[in-house]
Amino acid sequence: MITQERPEQQLCGEEASMSPQGQHTPALPAGSIYSEEEALVLGPSQKIRQRILNPIAFVLSHLGISADMLSYASVLLGLGFCLLAPFQFDIAFWLLVASIVCDGLDGVEARYTHTNTPCGSFTDVFCDEAVVALSVAGLAWKGLVHPALAVLFVYCYTALAIFLVLHRMLRVSSAGILRPSRMVFFAAIALYFFFHIDILNVLLLLYLPALPLLFLSFWRLRKAV
Repeated sequence: MITQERPEQQLCGEEASMSPQGQHTPALPAGSIYSEEEALVLGPSQKIRQRILNPIAFVLSHLGISADMLSYASVLLGLGFCLLAPFQFDIAFWLLVASIVCDGLDGVEARYTHTNTPCGSFTDVFCDEAVVALSVAGLAWKGLVHPALAVLFVYCYTALAIFLVLHRMLRVSSAGILRPSRMVFFAAIALYFFFHIDILNVLLLLYLPALPLLFLSFWRLRKAV
């Protein structure tokens, strides 16, 4: 039987929870796509980022810009990158930078305004996945990424993100399940833009070992349901 968290537990994500196997797992909002290991590293850094960016969130909230608006803006900017990358990569790159900034601010804004609801988390997860897919599509269109690697990366990243949300909702252990880092991928794009060093295909090859983790996640969830 699956029990639901109280609303305040879903919103703050600061209390610990127990998996069906009795393992102690860091509790996160229902829409979180952090695995247990990721939560240990990214949780403290999230608090630091919140303190640093609170003044920007204050300004955004007074301008009437919501967290959802920032999430949707990140997708539109990601679409701009995808469409312009083959023709005007200089412009496309800065659109992608703006998309990443919006993506980094939406969670800060939501926590500052206490609107970090499961609905907002779902929106954030969807928009994050859309930006990853659009950025990879733009690079494949430009010829910087092999199409087969592009498809495998987007599939693996998206599926793992969805599965990690299910892990959190069903209280199933996500120990050892790590997603390929999109921020490292974005950093590789910046490396190409500023220094013309292309490691994109090599990086996507290094991400392929995440595929077995997808099957591990699937098996754990299948046993739970």
